[in-house]
Amino acid sequence: MFFAFLLISLSSCDLFKKIQDDDDTTVDTGDELEPIQGRRVYDPETGTWVVVEEAVTEKMDTIAWQEVPTTDDPPITSTGESPITGNQSNVIDVTDFGSQILNNYNISVVLPWLTDRFNAMDPNIYYNSLWAINYYNGTKMALEVLANEGLNATVSAMDSGASPSTTSGLIRGSEDLGNAHLIVGPYRRDNVALLAQYAQQREKVLVSPQSAASGISNLNPNYVQVNPTLETHSRAIIRHALENHDPRNIVLVSKDVANEVSRFNYFRDEYAIWNRGRPATPLNELLIPENEAASMERVNMAPLLQRSDTTVFIVPNWEETFVYALLRKIDVSRDPYSTVIVYGMPQWKDFEKIDFDYYEKLRVHISASVFVNSLDPKVKLFKEQYYDLYGAIPTEEAFVGYDVMLYFGRMLKKYGTKFQYALEGEEADALHTHFAFERVVRPGTTSGIETSQIEQFENKFVNILKFENYQFQKDN
Repeated sequence: MFFAFLLISLSSCDLFKKIQDDDDTTVDTGDELEPIQGRRVYDPETGTWVVVEEAVTEKMDTIAWQEVPTTDDPPITSTGESPITGNQSNVIDVTDFGSQILNNYNISVVLPWLTDRFNAMDPNIYYNSLWAINYYNGTKMALEVLANEGLNATVSAMDSGASPSTTSGLIRGSEDLGNAHLIVGPYRRDNVALLAQYAQQREKVLVSPQSAASGISNLNPNYVQVNPTLETHSRAIIRHALENHDPRNIVLVSKDVANEVSRFNYFRDEYAIWNRGRPATPLNELLIPENEAASMERVNMAPLLQRSDTTVFIVPNWEETFVYALLRKIDVSRDPYSTVIVYGMPQWKDFEKIDFDYYEKLRVHISASVFVNSLDPKVKLFKEQYYDLYGAIPTEEAFVGYDVMLYFGRMLKKYGTKFQYALEGEEADALHTHFAFERVVRPGTTSGIETSQIEQFENKFVNILKFENYQFQKDN
């Protein structure tokens, strides 16, 4: 059983109270209404009407009722679907590539609300539900902007339960999902894969805002991935390094473990593209034996460190213990007057054990799919509006929820139900990143317009952040 979320008019405490189970008999309301009081009442034992002398017969107060339209404050249902506004969808026009321009679009937002984890007696919101709550808060703010811009949309919010079985249940039984022109979500890879297959079969567009996994769906032009994959991050890192440093001074570093060394292929391939097929000296590579990964006592860095130029280490690894040991080793091995730059992965931003003095001294750079510049006037305005609405400071996922809905809502309004084929011509700056979508084509095929050759659409922009003055700052 799924429960709808209407964050527009309900407080967070009331919103997430668990609905009583069907077998809860704490309060017995009975099957019939209580008899209305009056001087004459029906006596079921005699089958006749009787006069009740002590009945209340004084004039009753008059109550003025105000009818609230269901479009303004829709009822909570038990289907997991929460329509915000709605009109009949009629075709206004059809584009050259078969996209329908409609007077109203149906949008389904599928997020891990985890309603089954709530306890009615606990005033606190279940921690793992906060991502969905914050994300959807940003989504609602974008829907308000889109409505003012003229987009008519019926929006339904439903709970994936962070569960393949729950998501499969939505696919089988949700009428709103079946009528959707655009589906946004969910969070986990397995649930994304299920909805991607559904979107492919039913000719809908699925936008995945969170998953960065590759291979989610095969030959599926209806699947759009907002979060760049590991391959895209890797290519962005090596391009940034090549644009700023001599390739002869770049060193790829990894533990000598097959699946980790295989990540080098992304950097090698992009390096070959950089050289336009011309012969070039291969990038330096350092493989650290697994039994040395923790101490690195016998790892010799000296031959790799440049004395008169900058040495660049690229480390496609997100194991904190290994990264910490590596940074320590580089720091003690380098000449105090030499310059070293280390490129790492997005996870480095959230490390807790590493002394950030190493980040500062070694000029650490990382890739990131999300970067919110607090000095940006648009970001400041969003924070103010968000706080006015929700009484809280927006998290990163609130920015993502806002940006994703705003961008794709505008695409839907402008290009219709098959807007994904127009993505490549619609780059846009957002609060948390830049959108630059490209079609991902199966290796060995052409990049023509044939939809059968498209694996998916993916945002290819990656933020490169540098650690300077003890904080990450944008560097591209």
